[in-house]
Amino acid sequence: MIPTSLRRQLLVAAATAAALTVSACGHTGSDDTTGTAPPGALASAVPGARSVPVPTSPPVTPPSELPAAYRDVDRSSPDAVAAAVTELWYGWDTTRDSGPYDAKLRALPLLDPATVTDLVTHPPISGPGADWLALATAGAIAHVSSTPAHESGAPADTDLCAYRLQEVTQEFTGTPPPPRTQRIVSVVLRRTFDGWRAESVVAR
Repeated sequence: MIPTSLRRQLLVAAATAAALTVSACGHTGSDDTTGTAPPGALASAVPGARSVPVPTSPPVTPPSELPAAYRDVDRSSPDAVAAAVTELWYGWDTTRDSGPYDAKLRALPLLDPATVTDLVTHPPISGPGADWLALATAGAIAHVSSTPAHESGAPADTDLCAYRLQEVTQEFTGTPPPPRTQRIVSVVLRRTFDGWRAESVVAR
């Protein structure tokens, strides 16, 4: 049985599903949990402010291959792609990652080209935050499971677009082990020449 708190998240996610896909699988970006922003965005938001250089992270070299455990993902299945993308997206490893952004990069080969460009060209310009630092102090590594979180009201699949809700659970190892986390994540997928790819990954 789904816990009451998760069921409420599912209902909210289902109610907003149509808004996520209103552009018929147009590029919708991804969640912004790592403080990403385009250079100059802060300056341009202030009327009359002079454009000043904003420190940026070094250029990102996208991985050309998925981690070994995901190289056989069935790209003909939007279900399989949604599960793999969310497992990679939240597969945090504080012993080698500098923040959640590094985990997202491991999912790049399963993302839509426009989403890849957006993610690569807008790396974080701020630190990963206190929650990440607490995980890093424990040397935490997330072991992730992602299962379908079906709910009525989700948009129907088309030949080119699919929407999936995933219940994502992170079980951590560490000293001491951090508590388990659960979240509902919506994934919008687009069919491309080589199969399904994720266009948007948004935690609810």
